[in-house]
Amino acid sequence: MTAVSPLGRDIIALLNTPKSQASLAMITRGIERESARSHTNQLANTAHPAALGAPLTHPYITTDFAEAQLELVTPALTSRADTFAALASLHQFVDANLAEGEWMWPTSMPPYLPNDDAIEIARYGASNQAKLKERYRQGLAHRYGKRMQLISGIHYNFSLPDQFWRDLHHVQGHGQPLESFISERYFALIRNVMRHGWILAYLFGASPVVDRSYIATEDHALLAFDETSLYLPYATSLRLSSIGYSSAEQARYPLSYDSKAQYLDGLCQVLRQPSHRYQALPAEGQLNSAVIQLENELYGAIRPKIVDANLRPLNALCHKGLQYVELRSLDTNPFLPFGIDEHQSAFLDLFLLYCALAPSDALSLAERQSVAERQNQVALYGRDPNLRLPSGEGAMSVKALGLALLEPLEALATLFDRALGTSIHQSALAAQRAKLHDSGLTPSAQMLHEMQTRSQSFAVWAGEKAAAHRAQFRNQSVDEVWRARLTQAVTQSHRAQAALEAQPQMPFDVYLAQKNQLDCDCTSLALTARERSDLPLALGA
Repeated sequence: MTAVSPLGRDIIALLNTPKSQASLAMITRGIERESARSHTNQLANTAHPAALGAPLTHPYITTDFAEAQLELVTPALTSRADTFAALASLHQFVDANLAEGEWMWPTSMPPYLPNDDAIEIARYGASNQAKLKERYRQGLAHRYGKRMQLISGIHYNFSLPDQFWRDLHHVQGHGQPLESFISERYFALIRNVMRHGWILAYLFGASPVVDRSYIATEDHALLAFDETSLYLPYATSLRLSSIGYSSAEQARYPLSYDSKAQYLDGLCQVLRQPSHRYQALPAEGQLNSAVIQLENELYGAIRPKIVDANLRPLNALCHKGLQYVELRSLDTNPFLPFGIDEHQSAFLDLFLLYCALAPSDALSLAERQSVAERQNQVALYGRDPNLRLPSGEGAMSVKALGLALLEPLEALATLFDRALGTSIHQSALAAQRAKLHDSGLTPSAQMLHEMQTRSQSFAVWAGEKAAAHRAQFRNQSVDEVWRARLTQAVTQSHRAQAALEAQPQMPFDVYLAQKNQLDCDCTSLALTARERSDLPLALGA
């Protein structure tokens, strides 16, 4: 297992230049927050409110898997304050337009769930685009079950500015084309997040307990917290564990993140490879029978991303390379009204910048499997003082390994605060260091402590938090610019959906066949024989 690596002297020297420090102020970030709509601590059974717009075409307010599962999306902005102002405005607008008695569920794990037949997948209208999205969700339901798909979370989108990449390329590019260099460094970032991402589950995990209705079988290792709640005493994030969002079928085809070419080759494989398991499912209940129906179905703590409305993600990555990364391993923090705050964002910026700049060797298949097991151990038992994790220096406690990982972030925190004229990065880092010294400060521990001292079930405790968040939304001043923007977006989204549905529609089976065509020219990237030999075959095939 790779040890924590310090940043090179050339990196530190570069970061100390005024030019590079100025570019740190131009980091772009965006936040997506998923949340179930609840009523009396149960999943709501109402349609997506028309007052929130059409989820197919609204740029900021849409739905995730279920009709009662909201997704709020901020624009990508360079100001952290502006990002959170947008997030606050989205929450206020949504809260003001929910049906009477409904509110946004404050945790990643869902509220009380009815039988699967009563859980409605998200609906998007009558156009072929809408039918495609619904068929995709039908496939998810058949493949993984509706309950798992109702797990929610925070996605953190992160992009370093072009000027920063140019400066780094000047120091470390060695004649490599800039676009290739940027993609290579983003994949280095991804590999390091995979190695060190366990610490996010420890520091920010907030799902140590679930409503009993989430578990559809008695074949589990959870303990009874009370009559309606199940938990593990040292868990940090059941969401990130094997109990939560996971796919045994995808795990048989582990993708390589060692280069853009290898990643795309592996992605092509799982988009093309028929799954015997999914071939047994009804054809009309999924887009296709491949291991994944679309790129979005690929599970992972972090994804390479690029925005191009004219190309499917696979081809956009082929032609243009990476634009940003989407960190997907963040639980919704129920103690925070938006599920995340600016201090957590400041720490994430430090962590992701470190992952982009630190040495990042290739990830062998054995190391990938070890990384996955380490993540699962921390998710299930992360606050157990006896837990030991593998590292380059042998087995280490969570505290020791975590403190070693935070050490190189100290210099980055000082640089960030100097560049931006703030102290938030150093204070955010200090807060995370305190959690390593005292696990009782983690949100997972605080959550269980409150439930135990108040003798509350998961549903009752979370319902009280939802009510408290609503009070905060309604007591905060409203950003009139954002309110006007969102009001206009509602009208425009309904018009856009109506315009789509007014267009002539080809037969859906023809449309689906076109969408299922995989015109992947990734072979033009010319994988070397060595690279291709390193690609993993299906495990257990």
